[in-house]
Amino acid sequence: MQCKTARPHPSRHGRLAKRRALGSESPWTEKRRQSTGSVASVKSRVTAQHVADKAGVSRSAVSRCFGDGLVSDDTRKRIEAAAEALGYRPNAIARSLTGRSTGLVALLLAEMENPHVDLVLKKLLLAIAEADKRALVIPETPRQDVTESTMHALDYQVDAIIVVGGTVSDRVVGQLRALDTPVFQFGRQLDGLGGVACDSHLGGLLGGQFLIRSGRRRIAYMTKASQTDSNQRRRAGLAAALDAAGLPLLEEHSEENSFEGGYNAATRLFARLERPDALFCFNDMFALGALQAAAAFRLRVPEDVAILGFDDIPMAAWPAFGLSSLRPNLDAQVARLMAMIAEVCDGAPPRRTVDLVVPELVIRRTAC
Repeated sequence: MQCKTARPHPSRHGRLAKRRALGSESPWTEKRRQSTGSVASVKSRVTAQHVADKAGVSRSAVSRCFGDGLVSDDTRKRIEAAAEALGYRPNAIARSLTGRSTGLVALLLAEMENPHVDLVLKKLLLAIAEADKRALVIPETPRQDVTESTMHALDYQVDAIIVVGGTVSDRVVGQLRALDTPVFQFGRQLDGLGGVACDSHLGGLLGGQFLIRSGRRRIAYMTKASQTDSNQRRRAGLAAALDAAGLPLLEEHSEENSFEGGYNAATRLFARLERPDALFCFNDMFALGALQAAAAFRLRVPEDVAILGFDDIPMAAWPAFGLSSLRPNLDAQVARLMAMIAEVCDGAPPRRTVDLVVPELVIRRTAC
């Protein structure tokens, strides 16, 4: 079947001519027109074929030039000059189809309303850029879990996938392990997937031991209702410290993983006949909410109740809060993760174990 040649619509062509006559075309548009010498190319995306035509070479020569293939110095200079004149950029996805790296790293985010996650994202984006790669951020939504997010990432032929936070089932872990694309976890310790994480169990243990040494005897763990991997490990570490001291573990949960959730959970704890004298909070936002609840009950911090957070977000150090917290040493985690990604990009098999980073206890006003 013979294809018909598309012709510009008369009215559209007329409007274009009027814009030229009135001088309303942008400098970029005019540059494209002068470079290509055709009206049709102004509206089309510049391709490798356009570069080949302008440089007077074959399309395969253009592909070799931008794919680290063998071309002469003279040919390379002509192709690069043509590409510069046309504003051409090689297509990363197209390069991936030939087996070369796209330089794309996908970040799958399970939480978007937590200052700690914001900080993690910022540090990962900076590290990925410094590694001369580009990040593809895909947030998890109520309608799209981590499995679906991963499938979307694979559509872009990424070099690696980083799963940040969230609850990942054993079934999903098995699916991720079966992928050809390397998958890493950040901040979790799920069996079967490589990655990095803060040692949450150790953090819970250190926090519990610190509160016990400071004379606290009724210590409550405040957390979100969803049982994430890090949540369970922090609780287990705290429970181990309390058990060794012969003390009970008090608990309070909240459906909201937020400042409001911490406020509501602390309010319920403070309303008990025998209220706790220390709160170990799953994260700093919970702890800040607990601080507000303590003020509402006219409790002195830390005299009446000590409050300890986890994550050491920037707000924790604000003088208005002075929140004691466990610092997860994000810089060390990010550096180790990027080293793992560099290894697989160099041809090494992806790791199946998690590197644990020791948390640091940061003592401020709320627990000392």
